[in-house]
Amino acid sequence: MKQILILVFTLYHVLCQDKMLAVQAIWRHGARNPYFCNYECDLNVAKGDSALLTPTGMRQQYVLGKWLRKRYIQVTPLLSSTFNENEIYIESSDVNRTLQSAYCNLQGMYPEGPNVPHFVDENASLLLPPNKGAVTPPGIGNNALPNKIQLIPIHTKQKETDYALAISCPKGSEMVAQNLKTDLYKEVNDYSSKLYKEFNEQLNFTGDQQVNDFITLSDYRDTFICNRYNGDKMPENLKAETLQQIDDIANLAFSLERFQTQEQVNLYSTPYFKQVFDRFDSILNGTSNFKYYGSSSHDSTILAALSALNLTSVQCQADIYLKKNVTHPHCITQYVDFAFNLIFELYNNSITGPYVKVLYNGEYMPLCSIEGNTCLYSNLRAKLMATQVDYKKECGIAQDNEILIEEETPRWAVVFFIVVLLLLIAGVGIVILIKRKIANIK
Repeated sequence: MKQILILVFTLYHVLCQDKMLAVQAIWRHGARNPYFCNYECDLNVAKGDSALLTPTGMRQQYVLGKWLRKRYIQVTPLLSSTFNENEIYIESSDVNRTLQSAYCNLQGMYPEGPNVPHFVDENASLLLPPNKGAVTPPGIGNNALPNKIQLIPIHTKQKETDYALAISCPKGSEMVAQNLKTDLYKEVNDYSSKLYKEFNEQLNFTGDQQVNDFITLSDYRDTFICNRYNGDKMPENLKAETLQQIDDIANLAFSLERFQTQEQVNLYSTPYFKQVFDRFDSILNGTSNFKYYGSSSHDSTILAALSALNLTSVQCQADIYLKKNVTHPHCITQYVDFAFNLIFELYNNSITGPYVKVLYNGEYMPLCSIEGNTCLYSNLRAKLMATQVDYKKECGIAQDNEILIEEETPRWAVVFFIVVLLLLIAGVGIVILIKRKIANIK
């Protein structure tokens, strides 16, 4: 009887064991140079969208790649120990620092590259280009590249068409302008007057230099956090507690600026979650063999996703900051800093079916109140797909079958084309009139 029970238990364990099917990971790029030119600005260092990944950022992403390798290759053998192009798909927004981050991340995930064939004698020349004087570097051995470097393809799109990772929306600036005029923004801004005063005094700002706006203060925080990560100069008189206060409100500032309404959250999260569920659907219906998708992206993409997952909101953050009653059960207030990451794990249970777990910075997040840290895939998909909007329409982007002449064709070319067309019509008309006159004469 005991042996039968053991057998039944063993069979149940085998049959009902959950299996990891696939993973989708999205991370913010590693530490970069300051985005803004507002403090001790070095004009020789790229700023804005051109700000590059720094050595600190490279290390962050490399270590994150090592963490991913341990979790999905060593502990849970979802992926092969060496790079297999049939298993993983890596993408990045078309920005230098995110592309650099993806390469650094993959160096940690797949640290050993391939070997070349062991050619001898005359075949050894097959490893060289045809250029005269080209020789094999000493010490490289049979490694394809020095130090066993592994190169993995990174896919990208132009920023103007990358709605999922770059959140390219032409109407975005209009929404930001509206967000800065709301009652909530004014309330937060007025509440912060003491912080502005302390900040201005500690940095000795006077006149037009003085900061009296929530978003502007957050812009300075971006510069200081970059300097702190990269070992650059920090303001001598800026107190640690003041910098901590600015750190604490950075996420609220970004949410007020970009994701102040549920409509904005739905809009900006639509392309990414459509991509997530399209890929998981393909895996579940057997049309895709990929097991791992990695996306190198930005803070805005991840904050939009966190907001759509109801793990944070502008209102819950504002309530905490303004010391009001907080009713939201989950409210992430920390800024989406460098190398922060969001991971979706797809599992299958032979009885209950597919389900999803979500990790933020390596910690499981509570998604479905009844189901704890797991969500039935069908439930999570239905919940988020119900918030999807027509992204192109809402952002004023031309549909695939539309051609906007004013955007795609220079105005002078349109005018030239019309003039030539009119001349051709006039010319044809004149020829017809001349022929008729000749015919009448005859």
